[in-house]
Formats: sequence, C-alpha cells, structure tokens
Amino acid sequence: MTSTAMHHDFQVISTAEHVPLARRETVQVLAGWGMAEQVVDTACLIISELVTNVVQHAAVLSPTAVVTLAVEEPARLVLAVADAHPLKPKPLPAAHGLGGRGLFLVDALVREFRGSAEVVPDTPTGGKRIVIRLPLVPVPA
Repeated sequence: MTSTAMHHDFQVISTAEHVPLARRETVQVLAGWGMAEQVVDTACLIISELVTNVVQHAAVLSPTAVVTLAVEEPARLVLAVADAHPLKPKPLPAAHGLGGRGLFLVDALVREFRGSAEVVPDTPTGGKRIVIRLPLVPVPA
C-alpha cells in the first residue's frame, strides 16, 4: 500500500451527536488499514476527545471540524483535528473540576506512546489544527 492510500480526511458537524460518528469512521479506516487493536483504540480515544473539545469550545466559530488520519514515514500514525476557532488550547496540568480532562488525557496518551503533539495554525480557516503523531511500532515497557 502506498503512502497516499493511507490518508483519509473527513468532516464532522460540531455537535455532540457527531462525536460517535467520528469515532466510528476512525475505527473503520484504521482497521481497514490493518492497524493493531491497541493503536485503533488509542486513536479513537484521542479523536473523540479532540472532536469533543471542538464541540464544547469552538463550535460557536466552527460549525464543522476536519479530521485527518494518515500514516507517514517512518512508521507514524498522524491524527489531526482542525477547526475555525483561533484559540489555541493547552492541556491543564491535572484534570480540573468537571472539565479539563480531554486534553489532559490526550497529553497522557501521547506521552505514554512516546508520540508528539502540536497545535499549528489552520490558514484556510483562521483557526488551528491539533496534530498528534504516534509511532506504529510497539513502545518498550
């Protein structure tokens, strides 16, 4: 399979009802690419949390979000969620009250898998894109 075949973008409406749709499409695509169950489960949790953050914090300026799933060399899974809200979120140092757990959880998963996370401008919308990169090879315990 070529690298161009392992790239999938889809759009979701920024409402709570569409979070499970983003999760289901993520499962379908990554399982179709033959990804390990642990990778699929982790990716689904990350995508769910990032899309939920769009719903909760960016929907007023971003009625939709774009989800990107891709594989890049050397053997990294790329997960990205872009919205049109310019505010760049930061994970809290600990879960906070009833909120603040989403990016805290994403940050913990990225660290556990020895991946990387960055927030970059999304020039076409004036918003931002949260990009997560996770290795596809097993991480030593």
